[in-house]
Order: sequence, then C-alpha cells, then structure tokens
Amino acid sequence: MFYGSPMTCLRTILLAGLTCLIVLTGGTVSALYALNNFDGFNQLTIGQWHASPSYGSAEADPYARAQRSRAALLPLGSAEGQRFVLRHDATGTKLDPRCDYILQGKAPASRFWTLYGSDLQDRPLAPKDGLPQELHSQMIWYQNDSGFLINVSASAQPANWLAINAAGPYQLVMTLYDTDLGTSIGFENPQMPEVHFIKGSCKGGRQ
Repeated sequence: MFYGSPMTCLRTILLAGLTCLIVLTGGTVSALYALNNFDGFNQLTIGQWHASPSYGSAEADPYARAQRSRAALLPLGSAEGQRFVLRHDATGTKLDPRCDYILQGKAPASRFWTLYGSDLQDRPLAPKDGLPQELHSQMIWYQNDSGFLINVSASAQPANWLAINAAGPYQLVMTLYDTDLGTSIGFENPQMPEVHFIKGSCKGGRQ
C-alpha cells in the first residue's frame, strides 16, 4: 500500500514537531507571565497596595500557590495578618531603583507592621551590610498625627530611610500583623500610605 513519498512523511513529522514545540513554548511563556504579573483572584486593593486575603489558606488559587512555592514564602493565615504589595508609584509607574520616593501616610490598625523591598518574583533584595533594608513599626519616627514619612532610596537619606539595593524594577512589601483587614469587620474606609516619586531624583533614568 502506498502512503506517500518519504519527503511528504518527513514534512508531516516536522510540522507535527514544530506544532508541539510552539504549543509547549507558548504554554510555558504564558504560565511564567501569569506568575510574574498576575496578582491572583479575590484581591484586596487599598490605594496603590494589593493583598490576597486567602493567600495563605487552603482556598488560595493555583497561581498564588505557585508564586509562594517559587519564592519559598511561608504565608500568614488570615487571622494572623495581611501581606500587601506595591509595585507602582502614585503616577502608575513601576518603582525604579535609580529614583527616590517618599512613602507617606498611616498604616492601618495593626499590632505590628514590617516593610521591605523585594524583586518582582517576591525574592527579598540582596542585603548590604549596615543599610536599613527592613523597617518595622517600632523603629521609625512618627509625626504628630501618627503618620510617617519614609524615604525609599538607594542612597543615604535623613530620618526614616528604607535602603534599596535592586538592579531593576522592584516592589515594596508591607505586612500587617494582627489586623482586621481582609475580614468582614475590616472594610470601614481603610487607608494605606502612598508612594510618591521625587521629581529630579533619578540617576540616569526618569526625571
């Protein structure tokens, strides 16, 4: 029985292999894009900050589970606290390590909070000896109205300073411990501090 020439068979095999390669590559790229850019379902958004109340629960969506596994995170339960992430300043532009920012406002009611920078894959920024790359609620200066100003910069700053040691776009992570945010009683006009870009502060970047 004649099934076609060898060249026809070879072309069919090559086309089938190319199709499989495209499908596998496309699936891998789309999955990586989702892990790096998708914040998950059931997001809690307050101003510029985003949190996933179910991030550490059994109800977390598959993307959230994959993100925390890849970053080796030990997430908090909803009764323990909430982890908020901010990737853009008040103008909607990604945080740039070549630029300086001001984090201004008040933290929602909580027993304790922490603040640090990480890359967009949730890995904490590389430590540098002697630099304040992590802050918490009991180590900063407050204003008379209980608000605060924190300088976010790669270069030394007066007063409250969060040192940034990043090679590319980064994010800020604020974790609130023992807070009602994300529960049925924690949605009464909540506010988070805002990040503002300092014009003219960039070194070789945006101005």
